[in-house]
Amino acid sequence: MHHLSRNGARFQIFAPNQQQMNVIDHMKKQPASGENRNMMIESARFSHGQGKMQMQDLSSLDANNFDAVIFPGGYGITKNLSSFMKDGKDFKLHSDVERVLKDFHRSRKPIGLASMSSVLACRALPSIEVTMGYERDENTRWGNWPNTNMVQTVKAMGARHHVREPYEAYVDEKNKVVSTPSFMWETDYHYHYIFDGIGNMVKHVMRLSTK
Repeated sequence: MHHLSRNGARFQIFAPNQQQMNVIDHMKKQPASGENRNMMIESARFSHGQGKMQMQDLSSLDANNFDAVIFPGGYGITKNLSSFMKDGKDFKLHSDVERVLKDFHRSRKPIGLASMSSVLACRALPSIEVTMGYERDENTRWGNWPNTNMVQTVKAMGARHHVREPYEAYVDEKNKVVSTPSFMWETDYHYHYIFDGIGNMVKHVMRLSTK
């Protein structure tokens, strides 16, 4: 949101109007017992629920009304927007996620991807090129890459993967797809690299939206 605002974009936020698979207790790093939350309501904390920033139902997202679409990352990608957590390489996409990705691609409108969301796009659009960071779990100077199994999955689906640092973005000019590793990289302190990578992704998405 910061980078979109900084670059002069007007935007709306969407989420499925459905229950989450589970609620994570981030102190214990495990599912919380006895809790169940709606994805749209939970996501509304990012939008503050006011005016144009009111959270919208993903089912209402129409590619004809927007110049581009950006999917953030996070583990919700693997369990709420797809069945990756349960089915692994044989996962299926949430129907609205698949529809939105295909509609924007068919309309030649740019698609931005952060972190794990590249998995979604590679399932819907298997010929695209993306980055999810490194292809092996290598300990770099300031962090490591613990989710490289997902990189192997996108390659197995037919996508071409490009190794990039967390502060970089990769641009598939042909398909108008821009991706950045984001939180595929884990670090204790150097989050500004992730912030910079997302910023680079947003800048390229906006550049492509004017072509």
